[in-house]
Amino acid sequence: DLDGFSSVIALEFFLNQYFENLKANLYFYGISNSTNSFIDNFVNKFPDFNLDLVDSVENLEIDAIIVLDANKLHQITLPDKFKNNNDISYFFIDHHYIEENQLENSFSQQKIVLDHYSSTAELVYNIFKDYNISIPEPIRYLLIGGILTDSGYFKYGNNNTIRTVGELLTDNIHYQDILLMLSSEIDVSEKIAKIKGVQRTELIKEGNWLIGVSHVSSFEGSVANTMTRIGFDIAIVISDQDTEYRLSLRARKKVCLLTGLHLGKILEDISVIYDVNGGGHDGAAGISIKKELGDLREIILERIKDVLANNENKK
Repeated sequence: DLDGFSSVIALEFFLNQYFENLKANLYFYGISNSTNSFIDNFVNKFPDFNLDLVDSVENLEIDAIIVLDANKLHQITLPDKFKNNNDISYFFIDHHYIEENQLENSFSQQKIVLDHYSSTAELVYNIFKDYNISIPEPIRYLLIGGILTDSGYFKYGNNNTIRTVGELLTDNIHYQDILLMLSSEIDVSEKIAKIKGVQRTELIKEGNWLIGVSHVSSFEGSVANTMTRIGFDIAIVISDQDTEYRLSLRARKKVCLLTGLHLGKILEDISVIYDVNGGGHDGAAGISIKKELGDLREIILERIKDVLANNENKK
């Protein structure tokens, strides 16, 4: 996503400023459509900015790998010769929740993982500040874009999120210009997914909270966002793929603040139990589940209901 993309580009710039004769290779296994749309707008605005990406890391000689916007080795796609090579050092910079005892190997202890930040871009910005490295205008645009999208345009952010964006803005960088760069026409297929997702939603009432559960073939994250915007307090959207189930969960900030609900913690715990990939933030999280395990809908629902019920019992 844009947070991961922006953070990688910005960190590479920082490393080249701080170290002499450093060779860094920028690699993305995949880039989302919305991020590609922003990149197109970014390149139009900064045609001289060099986005030097490698298509494959298979034949590269690598001493260390820095992973941004993820905190587990199995979350990233790399050749086995790297993952199985104990001579390669790994460093993780991320803002998603993870239990300290769930870091997989000793090399994973090299990390900056702070889940009270709403984006990885904020962490990278703080690295620039800590080492007093000046940030050029194109990098500022990238970091602001990453922060805005991952914080849900401040919906999942805090005072520090807003303060960071304020510090990145200058007299030559206008907030509305960045919003324009982030805007893109919603694809017809995404519109259809949202409409069908809402139509298929099962309503579950837990105390005074409304939980919506729906199924779509794609755009599950976008559908979940739509469901919380139209009135659901919590949304669970399941996408049935060829080899896995993908689930996107969203919760309104009010629910998280009043009940202590943390969707990322719930999915992180479940991912450890079932050896799958899941996690996220308090109000936005996702999980990918092997097909043979089923979609784990009832297990996830029960975990959410337990949190809501425990809060109700404390009143």
